[in-house]
Amino acid sequence: MSLFASLKGVTTGRVPEPSNEELWAQPPAAYQVPPATPPAHLPVPQAPAAVPAPVPVETPAKQNHGMLALAITSLGVGVPLTAIAVSEAGLPGLVVAWIGIVGVNAAYAWSRRR
Repeated sequence: MSLFASLKGVTTGRVPEPSNEELWAQPPAAYQVPPATPPAHLPVPQAPAAVPAPVPVETPAKQNHGMLALAITSLGVGVPLTAIAVSEAGLPGLVVAWIGIVGVNAAYAWSRRR
């Protein structure tokens, strides 16, 4: 015999469960919602006489995060490029490589001035 079969006739209490109406408070049957009217003692808001002039917005100063990244990248590329240029073309290769790096940095700086 299982445990549930032995408990078949056992009740947990003598008080019946409450219904939903007993659990949750119900409004009275004669309840009426009052009309939505503003109180008489509050002033009625009036439209402003003139719209104030807009305040000019200050533009934030340009940040140079891109300039720092370009400088770090230029140095990172410049080291191996220097080694390759010197080993393949000597001093003229070194000059051409660094003129190119300086030219890229100068062009970026010139574009940021506008």
